[in-house]
Amino acid sequence: MSYTTPLEYLKSKLEDERSNIVSFLSQGTLKDIEEYRRLSGIIQGLDAAKVLINDLEKRMETDDE
Repeated sequence: MSYTTPLEYLKSKLEDERSNIVSFLSQGTLKDIEEYRRLSGIIQGLDAAKVLINDLEKRMETDDE
């Protein structure tokens, strides 16, 4: 895959990681509730990082104008 900006690369990698975790969760092979909580927390962190990257991307676009 070709990326035009480093931010696109980061967003893509975050989404890949999120998709991997969601796929793992959907398999139903979790050991216990603690593992579910840990993975849910990772998903929340990835989503938060993606929001921050989107905000940065918008700021960079407006700074260019």
